[in-house]
Amino acid sequence: MLVVPLDSPDSDLSTVGGKGHNLSVLSRGAINVPPGFIVTIDAYFKFIRDNKHLATLVNQLTSKNEDDLEEASALIRAAIQKCSLSNETQAEVSESLSKFEASINFAVRSSGSCEDMPDASFAGQHDTYLNVPTEQVCQKVVECFASLFTPRAIAYRNRNGISHDLGMAVVVQCMAPDQESSGVLFTANPLTGRRNESVLEAIPGLGEALVSGLTEPDRYVVLRKNGQSYIRDKRVGAKAKAILSVSGGGVKETVSAEAASEVLSDHDVKAIVQLGDKVQQLYSGKPQDIEWCKSTTGELSIVQSRPITTLFPRPNVPMNPLQIYFSFNAVQGISQPIYPAGQDAVRKGLLGGLLNWITWGRHGHTGGFILTCGERMFLNITNPLRNVLGRKFLLKALPNIDAGSFDAVEQMIEDEQDLTMNTGQGNALPSVDMFVQSVEEKVNGTDGLSEIVALQKDALQSFFPLVFQHLLPRLAVGMGSLGALGHLSSSILDGKDLTLTVTRGLPHNVTSEMDLELWLVAKTIQDDARSLHHFKSTDADVLANEYNSGILPGAAQTAVGQFMSKYGMRGLYEIDFGRPRWREDPTPLMNTLKSYVEIKDEHAPDKVFAKGEVAAEQAIFELGKRLNKPWLVSILASRVRQLGGIREFPKFTAIRVMGLIRAKMVEEGNKLVAKGILDDARDLFYLYSDEMDSLAKCELVNCKTIIEDANGRHRNKESKRTHLPRVIASDGYCFFGGSTRATIVDTASMLAGEPVSPGVYEGRIRVVHDPTKTKLNQGEVLCCHGTDPSWTPLFLSAGALVMDVGGIMTHGSVVAREYGIPAVVGLEKVTERLKTGQLVRVDGSSGTVQILE
Repeated sequence: MLVVPLDSPDSDLSTVGGKGHNLSVLSRGAINVPPGFIVTIDAYFKFIRDNKHLATLVNQLTSKNEDDLEEASALIRAAIQKCSLSNETQAEVSESLSKFEASINFAVRSSGSCEDMPDASFAGQHDTYLNVPTEQVCQKVVECFASLFTPRAIAYRNRNGISHDLGMAVVVQCMAPDQESSGVLFTANPLTGRRNESVLEAIPGLGEALVSGLTEPDRYVVLRKNGQSYIRDKRVGAKAKAILSVSGGGVKETVSAEAASEVLSDHDVKAIVQLGDKVQQLYSGKPQDIEWCKSTTGELSIVQSRPITTLFPRPNVPMNPLQIYFSFNAVQGISQPIYPAGQDAVRKGLLGGLLNWITWGRHGHTGGFILTCGERMFLNITNPLRNVLGRKFLLKALPNIDAGSFDAVEQMIEDEQDLTMNTGQGNALPSVDMFVQSVEEKVNGTDGLSEIVALQKDALQSFFPLVFQHLLPRLAVGMGSLGALGHLSSSILDGKDLTLTVTRGLPHNVTSEMDLELWLVAKTIQDDARSLHHFKSTDADVLANEYNSGILPGAAQTAVGQFMSKYGMRGLYEIDFGRPRWREDPTPLMNTLKSYVEIKDEHAPDKVFAKGEVAAEQAIFELGKRLNKPWLVSILASRVRQLGGIREFPKFTAIRVMGLIRAKMVEEGNKLVAKGILDDARDLFYLYSDEMDSLAKCELVNCKTIIEDANGRHRNKESKRTHLPRVIASDGYCFFGGSTRATIVDTASMLAGEPVSPGVYEGRIRVVHDPTKTKLNQGEVLCCHGTDPSWTPLFLSAGALVMDVGGIMTHGSVVAREYGIPAVVGLEKVTERLKTGQLVRVDGSSGTVQILE
């Protein structure tokens, strides 16, 4: 068979290659895939046989050394491109093309016999041609054949021990004429390995701009749990450029018109993740790396799916409840697999004997305490970590055993999704987040003012039962423990001060987290000369107008936009539903940023927060020593620190809900302004909810009079009082109390970007602008603006990668993970800020690049 339909049952790996086989599986599995056909591997081998000199050139590749590959590659590709498909193959291609309308263009995509396989993805090694007119399809098929022998593909096969005489199929698919956006979806988080997280990246236009590293995408991390999903993290990328189809064929690179806004709605994100789950099910639940696109009508299509090849195996135990395992191999300094006999010697012999001795012979087996995963051995430390005393012991012992493992466990403890003590907040925060997202979905589904007023009542009435069920019991434990600690310490000098110090730097405090994120925005502005100068020399109201118009300096516009996507529903006096939010009037936020950019290192928010954490630990130690009850103090303090920070979360949740509903009400208010019923959309907030409902039903005839009266009440003498009583009585008694406020601020001194390939590496920087003109010495850190497949050979020598632009699915990120080197992307002007020869530490797990000298 020379050509087969895309949905042919005969589309096995040996016939249509990896990509073709996967697309065929999707087509036959009721997944929406653009229609097309596949030029088979048989057609490729016929092409080679018909042109006998090509086989000789291919056979010579095995005898070439690394330095001669560039020349050999150019020779064989030129020879292939001078040849044509056989008449028989051309006839079958033409017959397949005739089944489509003449106006349709095609994507012509390579499908190697070893491509998109479970053990090697061949990411970006072979060529793809987009928006190809009918008359050029046969020539592009030949060019895809030639891409089997690019230097990057040859180097990749050499690295992975793959023969050069493998075959190549070519997938030909219809191009969607109205493609609005595209991107990639990992059905498991490739950075953390979490199987219950999906990572989605999206850009406007064609996906080539993403995989080629041309632009920085929007990025979403979505948690899937109990049949539901919610967005854990959202970052709006710069999206400075886009690739679009050109009428008549071909593509063009253009400046993106959607740089500051999100490409997808949250509803779109969840729909794509849901589609990804269906795709994964077709592959026996194995995590997939998926390319998708969305039309202007909202239709979703899958254009590629392949296994994620870089994930470490998951332990063969249920995912829930969460279990944490510590590497026995790491303790022993063994990176290689342990032989089965060696595993038994440890499991049944050494550790079994230890347990037998500890339990006086009652238990001589290790049960679930030790398991094998990836032929390495791991010890289950879950139960000790869920116990106050056990956690304390492990966190003291782990740094002395393996510092890297200690860092990982500490991070898991900080993440409420990973591990909490039995008295901890458990799954409270995700449950609340799911509630907020359900409100958002309902808001998006409302039609008219009356429906949104009804939803407001329903959502806010549901709020307190949710808080009482999921948050208050945990908060009560935290606050009760604080009270007990205060009572216990009242007998010693400075006991109250020490107790209060225990509450410094609390984790899970959304206000502190917001301050730290706002500080990161300020750091971005500080690190960008144009943005910094502009913020220092421009009034806050002007900055606010520029942000709303999308014309702030690029770095600032993107950073503020990312912050707004998460915190834009906050504002001055935000518990008042009628008050404008930051997304409506960013002036207060700009004022804060103008102050933040003047902050020096020692006063920066993150430094202050870190000092608070240290002070809290010192206070806990001091209380335990002076009270002579270190175990009791440790138990109470750990509960305070684990649970006290969520005290801000109920209000934060209410503000999130209010922000969603208010935005929809402003939208409805604008409709009433257009009808002449209101003078300003925000006049709605001078009405009570029953008055809004009457207005929506055309039963409020004196609307403007009511609004004017309410406005007057807000402007009269009593409303202008600034000194208000704390307590009043029916006899006219008033108690006026004073109040004080303190602002905590803090910062960091290293380059921070997006972690895309885990690990830590120290090495010398090599700034590269042109991969064809620069030699990378072994172990140097590759520093560049971005990469495409032509850069792949440099990865053979690189010890790590740092880039200006990129996302988790950018070419450089994919290759870095596959080659096992740390990588950090999204580092603004990194090729200017770092110099060749500088010694740096690249942390691909945290997304930082620290300059050591």
